[in-house]
Amino acid sequence: MRHGFGFLCVATLIATLCACAAPADRLHERLPRLDDLNILMVVLDTVGADDLGCYGSAVGQTPTLDRLAAEGVLFRRAYAPAPWTQPSIASLFTSKMPSSHGLVHLFGSIGDEHDTIAELLARRGFDTAAVVSHSLLREQHGFAQGFATFDDSSVGGHFAVSGHRVTDRAIEWLDRRESVAPFFLLAHYFDPHFVYHDHPDYDLTAGYSGALRGGMDIWELRNARASLSEQDIDYVRGLYHEEVAYTDAQLGRLLEHLRGLPLERDTLVVVVGDHGEEIMEHGWIGHTRSLYDELIHVPMLFSLPGILEPHSVDGAVSLLDVAPTLLALAGETFPGDAAEGVSLIDPLLGIEDGLAERTLFGEVSFALGDWSLERDRLKVSFKTALVKGPLKLVHDLETDRWSLYDRDADPAEQRDVYPTHPEGTALRSRLSRWEEARAQQGGAESLPEIDPEELERLRSLGYVQ
Repeated sequence: MRHGFGFLCVATLIATLCACAAPADRLHERLPRLDDLNILMVVLDTVGADDLGCYGSAVGQTPTLDRLAAEGVLFRRAYAPAPWTQPSIASLFTSKMPSSHGLVHLFGSIGDEHDTIAELLARRGFDTAAVVSHSLLREQHGFAQGFATFDDSSVGGHFAVSGHRVTDRAIEWLDRRESVAPFFLLAHYFDPHFVYHDHPDYDLTAGYSGALRGGMDIWELRNARASLSEQDIDYVRGLYHEEVAYTDAQLGRLLEHLRGLPLERDTLVVVVGDHGEEIMEHGWIGHTRSLYDELIHVPMLFSLPGILEPHSVDGAVSLLDVAPTLLALAGETFPGDAAEGVSLIDPLLGIEDGLAERTLFGEVSFALGDWSLERDRLKVSFKTALVKGPLKLVHDLETDRWSLYDRDADPAEQRDVYPTHPEGTALRSRLSRWEEARAQQGGAESLPEIDPEELERLRSLGYVQ
């Protein structure tokens, strides 16, 4: 059955026939099985939750994402397990924390021993394809596992603008496919990642008269941090939000084409961010260095018109939960129950039991090799974090400093309350136990071998200096 109307009729019929079933069972019958759905997964690189209108931003121009959120299920407290692309998307694919799947350092890769959501869907007969625009997501890093078509022609480096190419390549794939099998299509948009370009069509920088300009090298901005005025910082944030607005428009083109095929009612759209971006909230510009909310609080929404009723979910969820949710629609789990995330079927149906007090973890082990410039060492970071309710505990493993933030009272995470908070000791004990288990997995403090040709190519694209 390939039409949403048919799904809805069948779901309604089953719910009527099974009126004696438990309430939760009846609710689950409202969802079609995964094998009857197409899946479009959209990854917004370097987009934090608070940068979108649907999460309350008054700055950005994100009508496409705001409409999806209004018509679907918006997860208000979704977290990335890491503050940069490779480990975070590897976790999205495998439902494992970075220290479990092992991709924790720059130039690492997902091992063949880890099942990815693309591999699992391909085994179920899905036509799988990916369009990526980040060089660190290429085949040699393991991200092509399970994709019958893997298009990295949109990779252009930090100084390129690639969103239009991502949408064009995704549309071309949709138009030329002849298979009647359901599809799983990944579209990865890179542009909000630095370098921040000016997009006049989405002007958010009018009136600025300072010395900064669009398209500046990120290290020009970082080296000027001490002298940046509030006007300068607002200008950089404006450029960044123009990039987000441009990306939103490119996603809009893809969804409009999908509607014209027509596939919308048969296609589950899942949108996530892999991490956010800091623009001087804690004295830095970029990401990888910390586990503050501007980096790990990310967008997550599911849209399936006619099937999923619009609502928002307030409980804590993780990127690790996406793949188990997709498999749960098929009545399956990861092989050997290997997933570290949980199914979000209940929250998709409006049942949030257990999410409010859920404990989530974050980690960063961003290390650079001996080839790096001294300034790049400013990005090196070894930290872990525990998130439970409004509290976040962060452990700097290099300095052994513990910091606790109550984000209800201090949403910007500017006041460390660890020395006085009554829950500090218990949370530290919990995070310490998690760190011990993490270390026993092998953790990954050894740096991967760096291919000289790969390093030179990444230099030419602006990924390394």
